[in-house]
Parts: sequence; C-alpha cells; structure tokens
Amino acid sequence: MKTDDIRESFLRYFEERGHTRLPSDSLVPANDPTLLFTGAGMNQFKDEFQGKGRYRTGLRRACTSQKCLRAGDLERVGQTPSHHTFFEMLGNFSFGDYFKLEAMQWAWELVTQAYGVPAGRLAVTCYEGDDEAYAIWREVVGVPKERVYRFGEHANFWPADAPSTAPPGTLCGPCAEIFFDYGEAVGCRRPTCDPACGCPRFVEIWNLVFQQFMKQEGGRLEPLPLKNIDTGAGLERVACVLQGVTTDYETDLFVPIVARVSELSGRKPLAGTPERVRIHRISDHVRGAAFVIGDGVLPGNKGRAYVLRRILRRAIRDGHDLGLDEPFLYKLVPIVAEVMGRAYPELVARRENIARIVKAEEESFLATLARGSAILAERIAEAKGKGASALPPGVAAELWDTFGFPFEITQQICEEAGLGVDRAGFEADMERRQAGGRGGEQFGQVFDTSALAQVKDFAHPTAFRGYEATEAEATVLAIVAGDSLVEQAAAGAEVTLVLDHTPFYGESGGQVGDAGVLESPSCRIEVHDTTRAGDYFHHHARVASGTLRRGERVRAAIDAERRNAIRRNHTATHLLHWALRKVLGPHAEQAGSLVAPDRLRFDFTHFAPLTPQELERVEELVNQRVLENVEVTPTETTLAAAKAQGAMALFGEKYGEVVRMVSIGDYSRELCGGTHVARTGDIGLFKITSETGIAAGVRRIEAVTGHAAYRRVVEQEALLARLGEVLKAPRERLAARAEELVEETKRLARELEKAKRQSFAGAAGGGPFQERAHIGDTVVIAGILEGGRPDDLRLAADGLRKKHPSAAIVLGASDGAAASLLCALTPDLVKRGLHAGGLVKDAAKHIGGGGGGRPELAQAGGKNPAGLASALDAAVAAISAMLGQDKS
Repeated sequence: MKTDDIRESFLRYFEERGHTRLPSDSLVPANDPTLLFTGAGMNQFKDEFQGKGRYRTGLRRACTSQKCLRAGDLERVGQTPSHHTFFEMLGNFSFGDYFKLEAMQWAWELVTQAYGVPAGRLAVTCYEGDDEAYAIWREVVGVPKERVYRFGEHANFWPADAPSTAPPGTLCGPCAEIFFDYGEAVGCRRPTCDPACGCPRFVEIWNLVFQQFMKQEGGRLEPLPLKNIDTGAGLERVACVLQGVTTDYETDLFVPIVARVSELSGRKPLAGTPERVRIHRISDHVRGAAFVIGDGVLPGNKGRAYVLRRILRRAIRDGHDLGLDEPFLYKLVPIVAEVMGRAYPELVARRENIARIVKAEEESFLATLARGSAILAERIAEAKGKGASALPPGVAAELWDTFGFPFEITQQICEEAGLGVDRAGFEADMERRQAGGRGGEQFGQVFDTSALAQVKDFAHPTAFRGYEATEAEATVLAIVAGDSLVEQAAAGAEVTLVLDHTPFYGESGGQVGDAGVLESPSCRIEVHDTTRAGDYFHHHARVASGTLRRGERVRAAIDAERRNAIRRNHTATHLLHWALRKVLGPHAEQAGSLVAPDRLRFDFTHFAPLTPQELERVEELVNQRVLENVEVTPTETTLAAAKAQGAMALFGEKYGEVVRMVSIGDYSRELCGGTHVARTGDIGLFKITSETGIAAGVRRIEAVTGHAAYRRVVEQEALLARLGEVLKAPRERLAARAEELVEETKRLARELEKAKRQSFAGAAGGGPFQERAHIGDTVVIAGILEGGRPDDLRLAADGLRKKHPSAAIVLGASDGAAASLLCALTPDLVKRGLHAGGLVKDAAKHIGGGGGGRPELAQAGGKNPAGLASALDAAVAAISAMLGQDKS
C-alpha cells in the first residue's frame, strides 16, 4: 500500500465514524509560545482538550495527519530504522465524547482489517494500573494474554512519569500502544525481549492516550468530568510495516530521495557502513528542512531558525564527508516535493523558493567550512608548537561563535592532527548559548495555566469591532495584574484586560497592536499595546486614575491618528509585495513583516541585492497605484474561494475555512486580517528608506508613507542644499563634484602611503624602530609608533621585512586611548617554528587585550597603551629565547 493511500485510508476510516477531518497545522504553532515546533497531533487541540475553542462550537471528534518536527533525537537520526526529525502523525481525537472502548477497538480494527496486518504480528501494551484497558485488550479485542504487556508510568503514562513527578494542575492519563513484532530473528534475540526492550524487534506504530486525570496537590489523580482521547500513529512507521520493509528509508517516502543522494555521491547505503548513516540522515534532514522553510522559517542563529540551520548544516556536513564539496542539497528539494506533493500541494508551489534558500545556506556554510578550516589549522599549529596535546578549550567555541563551524568537524580535524578537544567545555558554552532558543517539553508547558489562559474558562472570545469603528462600549471581563486574576485595580496599576467587545486591533500578521484609552465614570485606563491569544484580545494598560472593577462598562477608544498611520503602512505593504513580484518575479514572497505607525518593514525571498534601478522601479509602481486612488476592498469568503481568485497566503500561516481577503484593484489579493485604508490615495506618498540582506536568500525593505514620507523628502532636500553649500556646487553638479573629491582623496592617500613606506623602510636603527637583538643572522626589531594606526604598523613591517632577509619584528602603536601590536616574521623563522600569532597573543596581555593571526603575521589590540613598552620587551625576550634555543 502506498503511503498516500495509507494516509487517506486512515482519515477516511475515522470520517466514516463521525470525525471531522481537519488539515495539518503549521509546523510553527499559532499562538503557542511554549513550543518551537509542532511535535504532536494534539498540539492544535489544546483548547478543545480543556473544553474551550472549537469544542464550544460542537467539535467533539477530529482526525488529522499532522506535520511534526522534533529535534531532540538528532543524534539518532540515520542510526536507527525509524527516528526522524520530520514525520507525520496520524491521529484521531475525542473531546469528551467516546473513550477507551471505541478508541482501542477502532485502532485494532483499522490495523488488522483495513490495513491487513496479521494479528499474530502485533503486540499491545497498557499501564500497569489500568485494568479497564487490559480488559478491553483481552476480552473485547481478543488479544492473547502473552501478547499483552503491562508497564509502569514511565512507558505507559502521558506525560511520562506524571503520577510521580508532574506538577499539580497537569492534565494526564494512562496510554495503550500497538507494536509490530518483526520476529525473534530481529534485534537482541533474547527470549525475554518485549516492547520495552528498545531493540528493533518491536516497533511502536500507534499510541492511544486516555486523558482522564488532573494532578492535584499531594499527588492525587482527580478524575476529569470531560475525558479525552488523543492518539498518534507514525505514518512512516506504519508505511514501513505495510510495505514489508525493515527501515523507514526503504518506504516510498524515502526511496527516491535516498536514490538521488546515492547518485550524486556515487556511494551506496550498504548496511553497517558510515555511508548508509550519512545518506539516510541527509534524506531525513532535507525533508525536515523543506517543510520547515515551507512553513515560513529561515535559517538563522536563534530559536526555530537555529534548529533549521543546525539540521541543514548536519546534512551539508554529511554530504561533505561523502565527497560532495559543491552545493547538492537543494537538488533534493524537488524530489521531496514530488513525493509529498499529493498531500501537501503548497510544497510543490514553493519548491523553487525552498530550493534557493537551501542552496544559499549551502553556499554560505561551504564558505564557512573553508574559512574555519584555515583558522583551525593555525590554532592546531600553534598548539603543537607549544607541545600541547589538546586544542585550547575556547577555540572550538570561538570557531562556532564566529563562523558557525561545527564542533564535530573541529574534533575530526584535530583527531587527524593528533590533538584532543575539550568537548565538555564546548558543550558548556553551547548550553549557555542555546538556553534561550529551545522549546521545552516540560509538564508545565503542555497546557498554559497562566492567569490569562484561565480567562477562557469563564469568558467568551472577544468580538472585534475595529474594522468598522474606532470606539465601542464594552464590559471588562477580566483584570490580570502580574499573573493573578483580580477583581479591581487602583490608579497606578499595570494590568492586562480582556473585554467582551473591542475596537483595539491585537498584534498579529506583522501589524502592531493598537493603543488608546478606556474610560468610565469611575476611572481612566491608558492602553499602550494590544495583543491576542487566539480569539481573546489582551489590552496591556495602566490605570491612570480611579479604580477599575471587573464587570464595569467602559468606552473603548483607539488612538485614531496612530491607527490611520498603521493603515497606510499596511496597505502600502500589500502594494510593495505586488510591486516586488512584478519587478523581480513570482519567487519574491513575503518572509516576514512589521507594520508600525512610523514605518513598514517587509522581508521577502530574493537572492541578490536589488539594483538601484530595481528599487526605483518598485517605488515608482507603488506610487503609481497610490495616485490611481483605487478602492481597497476587504471581503469574507471561504479559503477555497479566495485561493480560486488567486489570493496569496503567507508561508506557514494557519487559516480557517472562512477567511478575510483584502483586494486592491484587480492586481493584489491577499489573505489578511489587518486594517487598511479605504482607497490607495489615502497612503499619500510611499518612500523606500533602505534595502538590506538579513539571511541567506532573504532581503528586507524598509519604507515610510504619508507624513513620515513627506518628512523624509524634506530632510533629503535640506541635505542636498547643505551639500551644495559645502561642496560649492549647484545641485546638478553635486555628483560630479563628489567624484572629483573622491579621486583627489585617493590620489593623496596613495602618495601618503608611498611616503610612509619609504619612511618606515629606512627607520630601523633610528627613529621609532630599533634593532633590539642580533642572534646569528637574525635581527629582532621593535618600536612604538606614537599616534599610529594598525595599518601603519603593517606598512612598516612590510618595509622592514624587505630590508632584512631574516627578521623578527614587533611593533606597537597608540592613539592615546587604545593600543595596537603587530608581530611579523620572515619565512625562515616560521620554518624554524616561530609563530607570530602566539607571540602577539602573549604580548597582548600587557595591554589588556588579545589577538592572533597567521604564523608570519599577527595583530592584537588592547585598551592599555601604558603597557606597550612591557609588551614589546616581553615579545623580544620570547623571540630571543626561542632563537637562542634553536640550534638549526
């Protein structure tokens, strides 16, 4: 059975049993700060499991095939038959409807009848204290006693070990599992082998979680009035079983990708070889990267972006080890799209953009490998020159921080050079670096129990009135001070408020939240920001006067002038997006945005800086549309109808069945929940202020509109007038006059450099530089150049090395606030084992700084000019000692 058919059969089976089929959520969880990525099918149903959200509108049963990404098992990917970063989780869910009996019966029936897996090849488990589940397996389903296993809370409770270690307030429950048994010939081959063994014989294909308890103080498990079902069957593992293979990489999900990696590398994934691990890991990682990029994440150094970069770079490094020294990973993206395209057509539509982003990251990292390898070679030579047996602890972290150079490559190169590496020190540095960029899976993060989250227990969602009005009468449903729900708040209190109605837009889709005031006869509240969590709007405010009470009626009024500026910038952002696609091509898709009252910022996929001509054309197109003053039309429609009209949806954005589409004329249609002007002419003027690169394959434009754009023009006019005065040239001659001055400056700089070289070349034996020692045929020269710069020291060293066939040169310079050091060696001294980088690094301690460089030339800087003389003395002494000991 093909994987596409396995997925469809699962969803259709549960649809026939009253479940609502819902699309996969994005890998980037919406309104859930506790998660970096969606890692389970239940993530999108947190509200429903608590009797909130869609549960209130009648959703009782659901089924999905959910895209998931977990980075916790990266080291196991490729090493085992079934561990992955990206995978699909088939799931059926019940919210206070059916429970264990139906869930267990249906799971068994689907596996044995619809999928046709022989019952004798299956084993099942349940929690040791769950007699009900055991009885269902044995007496209802009819599983033989010897195929039913009862395990403890670590293996068969969710979350694991919850009865013992979960904090109070945790929703939890026992679970049951279905395993496929590959037989005694597979795995450990012990007669006592069971599903808890961990060897490849038993593979879990379905986990059924019975959410039925709330953990109480004292450890008591309180039965829930609303009992839920949360199941998950790994699609890749199910496919492996149904397609009769022993690893996921032999299924139709992976075979085309594995084959292409083998073709590109000329290596085969033979069992038991490192090549097999690397090819499998590449095949897994490119799937994960393609889906993560497709959901709007770009490679970077923090949070989700860091996880993506790490996944990509592991795959690139594996390719490098297979002999693939040129970008290759991007060539696999079309294959991933072809394999997964039936279920995820958006991946097919974006495959070219995804491939370009992957290729840009490959090119960047391959350059990193080259730079990092060169620097590491210097550090290795320095360490070995000192007789060290290991690379200094900070070097591996320095290479990572500066270049993103992987520790594993550092370790591999050092081992080849006969040096050890301080892995513990490196990991400690990385732990500190990454602490803020991990998505935890602790108990308290499964469900949000904050005061604001508790508002959902007693309050209906906020009705937004801001599209049609700037003011609204509202009732205060909740007051949160700190992390506590309170009944009232006095003057001076910082609070977050939830209203039943609001004209305040909550920050989302790149548009900032509204500000304004809430007023009643008894108080005045100043709202400085508005955010939202799902359909609940949070008004972040300060009680300016009086006392606010829960249940009080207030007049809510936004800052209309600020909102109008935001509206101008938001509509201009849509026009900018259209213009970029017009000028650059359809690959220019939104990758992020900020719509604020004072400016707009738009990130988009493109792979080169825009030329001045392209920027000018984009700005011209937007202003043409502004002058046409066409109507901006927001409409509510179905997602399918909007897509049929060509409306653009954003990377990774989650949309319901009913969406808001914003149309400008007949050329721009985007799904958007933000606020906009009525006509394009309301924007006034559009002016680009900057264009920069922010990541591989991602550019950023910043711009202003309306009054801010007018002020920008006025400032530029004033600047041109001032330049005319300074350069003594009319406006039409400013560019030519500036070019003349630049050329004159370059000519003078060349003459100055020539004079310096002539001066420095003859300086040894007099002036600032002195011959401090003669050891055999070698001269040691040192001196301080007052008021000099680092570039001046380089010029001096070049001249002195040309004059002396064998010389060790140590020079210093100071501008009064900072000091510079330089050490230069002629080639014969480098061959004798001297290293300029090591010498200058030690000398730099005297000036309170640090530095390093190549064996023949190195520089350092510090903040203590007073230590220059002692720094030079120390370097001269070290050089003299080395040369004196060297009898060659």
